[in-house]
Amino acid sequence: MKLSLLPLLALGFHITAALVPAQAAEGDLKKAIFCHGVNDDQSPKDTAEFFLQTEPVFLSIELKGRPTSGVVAAKFMLRDDLIAEAKVDVATVNKGVIFSIGEDTFVSFDLKPKQPLPVGAIYSVNVTFGDKALGVFPFRVAPPKDAIPSKLIQSALAKGADEDHKPVDETHDFVGTDKVFLTGVGNLGLASWLEASWIVNGKVDETGTRSFTMEENKENVPFHFAYIPAGGWPAGTHEVSLQLDGKEVAHEKFTVKAGAPMAGAKIEIVSSQLLSDDGNGEPDKEVKHFTTDDTELHARWTLKQAVLVKGVQLVWVLLATDDAKEQVLATADVEAGVDDQIDSSLTAKDGLPAGKYRIDLMQDGKVLDTKAFKVK
Repeated sequence: MKLSLLPLLALGFHITAALVPAQAAEGDLKKAIFCHGVNDDQSPKDTAEFFLQTEPVFLSIELKGRPTSGVVAAKFMLRDDLIAEAKVDVATVNKGVIFSIGEDTFVSFDLKPKQPLPVGAIYSVNVTFGDKALGVFPFRVAPPKDAIPSKLIQSALAKGADEDHKPVDETHDFVGTDKVFLTGVGNLGLASWLEASWIVNGKVDETGTRSFTMEENKENVPFHFAYIPAGGWPAGTHEVSLQLDGKEVAHEKFTVKAGAPMAGAKIEIVSSQLLSDDGNGEPDKEVKHFTTDDTELHARWTLKQAVLVKGVQLVWVLLATDDAKEQVLATADVEAGVDDQIDSSLTAKDGLPAGKYRIDLMQDGKVLDTKAFKVK
C-alpha cells in the first residue's frame, strides 16, 4: 500500500524583528538554519543536521534589514506533498520592535509532528517573502538511535514468489496477463520503509504504488511487491522503481511482447456456488446450504471468460437469526490477477447460528452479484 507519508502535523510559527540601520538592504535572505530550538529573538540555537521522528523541526530565517511590510510564508513539503504551512505579516511585528540585534530580522517556523514522521531525506521547506522566493531548504528525518543501517542486498523480477518471498521463474519478459513480481533481500532497520512504484509506458501508475514500514530491526529479510495494472499490461517496455527511505535503490525494466487481450473486459458471472470444506480448509463439493456445524464456508463465482480481477471485495452478511439483526460478518479483498473464477472463504470457529445470510461480490464499491444462503 502506498505508504501513508502524510501524518497529521501542527505547524507553529514565530517572528520577531530587530533594529536596523536605514542603509541596510531589506528583505533579502541572509541565512536559513535548521535547529532544535530558537532563542527569544528567533535566532537559531543548537543547529540541527537531522531530526528524529518525533522531534519538532525548527527553521530560523535571517532577513537583511528591517522590512516594514510583506508576508513571510513557509511550506513544509514531503516530496511533492504539502504537509503544513504558515504565514506571517512582518508589519504586525515591526510596529513594536523589542529586540535589537545588529541589522537583521529573524523569522522562525516550527513543525511539530503529532505522530512519528517517516524517515528519509524527503523533506523541504519552501520559503517566500511576498512575491520573492527566498529558497527551498531540504532536511532529513533520521531513523531511531537503535535502528540498524538499512541497505538493499539484492533484487530480481519474476513471475511469482514463494512463501519465503523468493523469486519463482526470474525473467524480464512477460505477457500482458502476468502479474510482475519484484523480489528482494535487505537489511532493514527499525522505521525504515520500502516503496515500489510501477511505470507503465513511461508514466507512473499511482494505483500500483505499494510500501511497508519496518517495526523492528531485521537482517537479510526477504520481501516482494507484485502488480498488474487495470486491464493487464499493454505491449511495450515498462519499469519498476524501488525506494528505501525515499532513495531509489533499484530500477528494473521489463518487456511485455503480447499485451493483455482482456484489456477493458468486464467481469461477467456465469454461475455461483456454495461449497463444503474438504477438511483442510479448501473448497470441496457443492451444497445448497450450510449447517451450524460448518466452521469453513466456501463460495465460488464462475466467470464467462478470464479477465483481470481487480478491485474486487467479498462481503459476508448476516441477514437475520433468532438473536441478531443484520450485520457484516467479514470482508475480504481479492488479490488482483487474471482468472476465470472468484473464490471466497469464511472461517467460523464455533460455526454460524441458524439463520439467513448473503455474500456480496463487489468491484470498486459496486455490487456485481449477491448470493443468498441459509445455515440450518
